Amino acid sequence: MGGIVGVGIFYTPHAVAQSVPQAGPFLAMWVLGGLVALNGALTFAELGGTFPKAGGWYVFLREAFGPFIAYLFAWVVLCVISTGAIAVMIRVFVDNLPEMSPAAGHIVGGVTIAVVTGLAAFGAKAGATVQNLCMLVKLSAIAAMAVVGLLFAAPHAGSAAPAAVEGSRLASGMLHALLPVLFACGGWQMLCYVAPQIRDPQRTLPRAIVLGILGVIATYLLINAAYVRVLGIEGLAADPKFAGEMARRTLGATGGEVLRTAMAISALGVAIVTIVATPWLYVAMARERLFFTRFADVHPRTGAPIAALVFQGVVTLGYWSWGHADVLVNSVVFVEWIFHALVAVALLRLRATRPDLPRPFRSPFYPLAPVLYVLFATGLVLGTLLQANVRDTAIGLSVLAVGAIVYRPWRRLVAR
Repeated sequence: MGGIVGVGIFYTPHAVAQSVPQAGPFLAMWVLGGLVALNGALTFAELGGTFPKAGGWYVFLREAFGPFIAYLFAWVVLCVISTGAIAVMIRVFVDNLPEMSPAAGHIVGGVTIAVVTGLAAFGAKAGATVQNLCMLVKLSAIAAMAVVGLLFAAPHAGSAAPAAVEGSRLASGMLHALLPVLFACGGWQMLCYVAPQIRDPQRTLPRAIVLGILGVIATYLLINAAYVRVLGIEGLAADPKFAGEMARRTLGATGGEVLRTAMAISALGVAIVTIVATPWLYVAMARERLFFTRFADVHPRTGAPIAALVFQGVVTLGYWSWGHADVLVNSVVFVEWIFHALVAVALLRLRATRPDLPRPFRSPFYPLAPVLYVLFATGLVLGTLLQANVRDTAIGLSVLAVGAIVYRPWRRLVAR
């Protein structure tokens, strides 16, 4: 849950309300996003129980499709998805701290990346403990706004019957809104990266993924219902800073500070999850001889992948110094969803070609979950490509193309 519930819930509802300007369909989008995430969770849960190995997602793709597809996924994660996303989350964290000069903020962000990386060197449990504290803080703030908004705050005084939206326009808007909803529901799949650090992973991984998704769905539905009741769908669509107004109406004079604190802690929590979990992907690559063998090493006492953590930290600090990581991160979101679709196909393929594999957890009503997930993921990629601007599409495809081009030279370099 700490890897899912980030600052998106304080921003994303504005974009969703702009695309879907009716309360019923707006809330239905969050139900739909939760159902998509649940189908993905069931898919990843079965694969995670079957292959409780370092690298998770990478391992699933390699087992089903071989090293090239798995390498392409790892390339995108290393180059942008995780390292760039950490820099973006740290930016949100710094921006919500008490005001400071740009130079001081830059130093604070860099030190935070270094400190969290150092914390992760003490093992996954140390990072998880701090992340759990962050989770309690942000859940408390969300719960406070949701409970007061639903039960005690004055309801929105707008029109009781919003204007009807043409069916085709509403359908187009819902497709457009699906990406930010799923973005807000993403992050649970990182748990599979750290399987070796989890006690009894064959049982714990599926349970944590499915229960975590259900908890997030409930949280998102409650807070979005409160947004609609207090601000109205028109207020959500009109004000990109709606969360500040919501905090003021529900929490009073201290609402602004509570919200800033919650947003800062939310961003920090997501950064911690990403910093702790992602290096195990590089460990898996190294063990498959797709990365330098030094990165396969783990500390004998803490079990942490020190070399992989340091490498990731250096790349992330490079993004932090550059200051425009958000451009790349936004451009590769659709690329990441290509690999979401491929994971669902991987489960279908492995069920057919390797029926003898031990499966401590089996996706219920199989093949419903992976089939629905691959359909949603594919539709999302196609819809994003049709609606995205040329620059974002070109950047995303370029990152993927460069990875494909350097694959063989990279393998020769690692072999030497």
